[in-house]
Amino acid sequence: MEIPLFDADETMGFERIVFYPYPDLSRIWARLWLSLEQGKEPNVEVRIYDADGFENASVYLMGQTEPKVETTIHLKEPQPDATYHVRAELTLGLGDDIEFIDAQEFDMVLEFRDPEKPEPGFGMGVEWESLAPTGRE
Repeated sequence: MEIPLFDADETMGFERIVFYPYPDLSRIWARLWLSLEQGKEPNVEVRIYDADGFENASVYLMGQTEPKVETTIHLKEPQPDATYHVRAELTLGLGDDIEFIDAQEFDMVLEFRDPEKPEPGFGMGVEWESLAPTGRE
């Protein structure tokens, strides 16, 4: 009996993206969850733009085979409390043969958020309200 690891009805794309700035505000803890298709290894590119719209940092991860990606992104000359813009792209192939799969964008205010509290981070695909304290211990 073969157990399928991929859902044949699911299309490739971003399921969830979660960013948490570290206390020093010069690094971002980035986690991305992907829905994958069997036999396809997409590339993940994340670009962070500063408040003036200039690219501040980026990361390019080739040929992802795992549904969860985790990395640290280092910002150049971080500006506390400034609003940064994030764009994440999922592609297949390289060069002229690149195929666009998905893109997600969101804003991120550069301020420390503690994921252990839990405080809401920044991203998409997460119900941040569900992290709020309910008053029950």
